[in-house]
Amino acid sequence: MKKILTMLMLIVSAFTLASCKEADLKILIWGEYIDDTIVPAFQKEFGVRVKLVQFESNESAITKMKTEKFDLIVPSDYAAEQMIEEDLILPIDWSKIPNLNKETDLADELKNIFERVKNDPRDPVDLLEYMVPYFWGNVGILYNKEKISLEELEEKQWDIFKKTDIKTVMYDSSRDGFMIALMQLGYSPNTINVDELKEAEAYLASIAKQSNVVFLTDEILDDMKVPRYDMSLTYSGDAIYIMSEQPKLDFYVPTIGANIWADGFVIPKNARNVELAHEFINYVSSYESALKNTEFVMYQTPRKDVYEYMISEESELYEFRHVYQVKMNPNDEIYRYNKGAKTFMDDAWARIRTS
Repeated sequence: MKKILTMLMLIVSAFTLASCKEADLKILIWGEYIDDTIVPAFQKEFGVRVKLVQFESNESAITKMKTEKFDLIVPSDYAAEQMIEEDLILPIDWSKIPNLNKETDLADELKNIFERVKNDPRDPVDLLEYMVPYFWGNVGILYNKEKISLEELEEKQWDIFKKTDIKTVMYDSSRDGFMIALMQLGYSPNTINVDELKEAEAYLASIAKQSNVVFLTDEILDDMKVPRYDMSLTYSGDAIYIMSEQPKLDFYVPTIGANIWADGFVIPKNARNVELAHEFINYVSSYESALKNTEFVMYQTPRKDVYEYMISEESELYEFRHVYQVKMNPNDEIYRYNKGAKTFMDDAWARIRTS
């Protein structure tokens, strides 16, 4: 989901990890997901040592947290929901995070996402009771304007991935793959209806058989900068980063429906330093830290004031405001955790990828 580490960051990370063998705060986080000045500044101000451990998928993070002790983890929404269901994380003490008031400081669109989940009559969950938002965004189509027109995208929506005369790369993710199929077929990406899931599997299998389609993960970032492919399934923050390097590209979110996601800090039940974990969340949630983070990672900040600044003329990302600004369509959904549906998708994805 995140940008590939530069050689400099690899060196910095290696030094940080080596110097924090007995860290006061151990954080499990996506790669390249924090401005490289924030952790050193926090360590200096609080006189502590912080160790960052990277993970590549929500599933691997959940596995890792069950075998190692961490003070903070940064999972996505549905993974946090799984952690809540499995009783793996603590409630957040929001009184210890004065830099971010969950009632007044969150971007309106982001707050709406959490309200939807909290008020879902099928399975209501108050994610904000257990998670402090860190980044959020949506999923769409990064495309070469010289090969694909906006008009064709608007007409075909997710069916554009059935186009056979262009080079296409899809993110190797069962959840995102099924989102494409289910949204295009008119179903919810959170369906638990087996017939709908089977129909989506058949839809994806037909795309996977096309000779012009390949499946990758973080390689997409470097490949699309060339661009080696004409179109890719891409997360909004990554799209901004790639577009800043490659002017041939633009980003489109199908109006038929797409995934809107949120990543956030959670505190495991076996955390060794809960107080310091809250201190770090509060530090990263300040206006200054949020601004640094979003300019570095290029994903949407949870803070309303920084979010609005990033789409203003003063922002260095103003050119990409149409990507940075998340406009929720009626059928957009956040992923929810359902063990049965997730198992079906993962098993079906394995069948699709090996067929």
